[in-house]
Amino acid sequence: MIRHTLNLPIPQRGWHRARRVGRWSKTIVVIGAISFLCVGTPELLAQTHSPATPVHAVDSLLASLLPPRLRTAVLAASRELSLRRAEITAAEARRDASGFASPGLLVSEVDDARNGRLDRGSVRVEISRAFLSSARTQGERAVGDMEVQAARVALGATERRVLAEATRALYTAVGWRAIVRRLAAQDSLLASAEASVRARLSVGEARYVDVLRLRTERLRVNGDRVAAESEIEVAAVTLVGLIGGDSAAAGIAAASFDSLDRGEGLGALLTVAARLPEAPSVESLVATAADVRLADARIALTAAQRQLLLAEQRPSFAGSLGLQRIGQDSNSPPGLGPVLSVGMTLPFTAGRANRASLEAADRQTAVALAERSAASVAVRAALGVARARYEAARRRATSYDAALLRAAREERESALAAYRITDISLLDLLDFERALTRVEIERARASIDALASLAELLSGAPSSAMMSPSTAGSGADRGRDDR
Repeated sequence: MIRHTLNLPIPQRGWHRARRVGRWSKTIVVIGAISFLCVGTPELLAQTHSPATPVHAVDSLLASLLPPRLRTAVLAASRELSLRRAEITAAEARRDASGFASPGLLVSEVDDARNGRLDRGSVRVEISRAFLSSARTQGERAVGDMEVQAARVALGATERRVLAEATRALYTAVGWRAIVRRLAAQDSLLASAEASVRARLSVGEARYVDVLRLRTERLRVNGDRVAAESEIEVAAVTLVGLIGGDSAAAGIAAASFDSLDRGEGLGALLTVAARLPEAPSVESLVATAADVRLADARIALTAAQRQLLLAEQRPSFAGSLGLQRIGQDSNSPPGLGPVLSVGMTLPFTAGRANRASLEAADRQTAVALAERSAASVAVRAALGVARARYEAARRRATSYDAALLRAAREERESALAAYRITDISLLDLLDFERALTRVEIERARASIDALASLAELLSGAPSSAMMSPSTAGSGADRGRDDR
């Protein structure tokens, strides 16, 4: 640092006058030092942070798929969301602690004290501090703002993903519960038919092979129902885990199931699935995807860090203000006067290190840009597949004619009555019931797939696990072949 010192000793005009001037000099120096430390320049003291970026809310459609109580419980109980909120708090604390001027420095110096006699030496007391450092302080605040923004983006992405998982688990459980009820109704009808066949068998009007066929069909239906109940259990455990995993969470999950499970047949599941909108464009989905938004936040952070590095490599200035007492010598009495010093750094003396630092910052920026490009390509492909799956599931869910299915269900009792009076054969009855059950189960599964695909699409972070079909192969699949 280049340092220029200005010493203004009191001339020899009498010791008493020197003392009076010295007292005035002390007063002036003290007032100047206080002003120097406390007032400063507006750029050094102004701490103007940009307004906090609000947390990105879950899309309104995704929020509307969950009951309000369940949504609130998921957001409050998620440990991962608690971690993200803590990261935001820490980032805000770091931001608020940055961008301040460096503290002042008090220096006391004794010079030219010959033979250890302080009365003949020079005693100096200075207070120094940096100035014209607004570029550095603004750069520190910009880096802090970018860290807060990145933490908020991470929170929004995690929130959307957690709510998507809850939506998927909720409607999977509700859909499979509807399937279990349908299989139970089929088993009840088969049990009634078996009782009728046994009565006819007792009077010689039926064959025992008919009883075996009904028993075999009931075994198949019961196997399908057990498989469906396992799907319900998995979805329920997932949802309870998202809420908190305790007994209160189980109560909230059960209440959510019941609120969507009222009514006949598939209830609210089919109502919601029938009103699903068309999928947004891939471009709009990519723009709001979690990985892409996080990559954008990292790019902004690296840019702010590079600007801070440039500000730190510029010349920095420091000034000091103090008081000096010049000792007595053989020719003059002691003197007292102010001291003013100004210094600056010389960045060109560290040019090689500065260039290496800038090159490292540029490479970090290139890495962030490459990550953004890779994330965009990967997310675009994944969201394209998820969008196609959602559109296919939505078309399947809306392709079933509700009036036709309702009429077919009303014919079940007529078919059973016709079988009892031998107007139709047992094979015809079983074929009719199996076909109707298969269609209703497929309709429910299409609705489950459509809702799960929509939740995954809106989460903005499709994964291989969640992109797999929402319903694994079960006994319901095995019932597709006509026996």
